[in-house]
Amino acid sequence: MSAKRTEPPAAKSDVTPEQVRAFLKKNPDFLSKNEDVVSDLTPPERDLGNGIIDFQHYMVKNLQKDSKALKSRYDVLVDFCRDNMSVQHQVHHAALRLIRTRNLEQLLEAIAIDLVSLFDVDVVRMAMESETAIETSFGEHNYSGIVFIPTGTIDAALGKKKNVLLVEDCSKKHPPGFDEIFADCESMIASCAMLRLELEMVDRAIVLAFGVRHKGRFHPGQGIELLHFLAQIVAHQLDRYLDDLMI
Repeated sequence: MSAKRTEPPAAKSDVTPEQVRAFLKKNPDFLSKNEDVVSDLTPPERDLGNGIIDFQHYMVKNLQKDSKALKSRYDVLVDFCRDNMSVQHQVHHAALRLIRTRNLEQLLEAIAIDLVSLFDVDVVRMAMESETAIETSFGEHNYSGIVFIPTGTIDAALGKKKNVLLVEDCSKKHPPGFDEIFADCESMIASCAMLRLELEMVDRAIVLAFGVRHKGRFHPGQGIELLHFLAQIVAHQLDRYLDDLMI
């Protein structure tokens, strides 16, 4: 006995204008409760005759466009504020971790390990212009840690007057010294930030560099105040410990 064939359900037809009209008549407050729908409606254009143009029609259309543009800007502003609050939270935690260090080894540990997790990046490098290396447990064999680069590399990368460089897409733009600063892991860095560390007591040019595997993490449109503050904290601590080490 053959199985009974079932017909596929008929496709639902589109809502008709009459159904919409009937719904709105039954729910006269619908548009007042769903104002976002109004901005998508096309306002009626009245026929005033004798070649008279209905400016009200065009004014309403322009107001709708302005409303959509304003909402888009508001959404961008909200996203920006959320991102800024997130970065602020990360920087505050990082600053507390850095100022609690008591020697150079603890500072390098905070930079090489803690900053990676706090900022959710792949590599944190402290690159120092020096002909001789400083013996630490966070050397060039680690992705994150300290690396020693030729004199003039940092000015070539950032310029002599800039303290922060943000690169959105490293595949399109490799700043000078990129391969030296991210030695042994340059091929995996898709976006990076470089912060100049200004030391008062120790005459060394140093940059703190963050690298991530995906494009767009850092970009020139980002605010740099918090990153500059973080660089000042690192520079202050590093200046103290290097000065003690070189006495």
